[in-house]
Amino acid sequence: MISSTLLIKSIHTALSDTPSTVSNANKVLLQNTGATAEVIIKSDDTFQSGSAAVQGSFLLMQGHELIIKKDRLFTLEVGSGITTVFATSVGVEG
Repeated sequence: MISSTLLIKSIHTALSDTPSTVSNANKVLLQNTGATAEVIIKSDDTFQSGSAAVQGSFLLMQGHELIIKKDRLFTLEVGSGITTVFATSVGVEG
């Protein structure tokens, strides 16, 4: 059996409709303490010239946690008025 340890690299922060790189993280722990919410991943201006573009989105169910891997400069955001989705920069060791 392979064992891994989750390393916390930053304090958790609430996502909002303002794009966040979550401390330039490439691995992010997402936690949702409220109703199901859509999380949107966008590229940065250097990835696609002109402006950020939506790279994808997913629904994070109430009470669930998810670890995602993203480009360090890509941003995460949720819809206006959502205050229950939290993001933390993490690393995995082992």
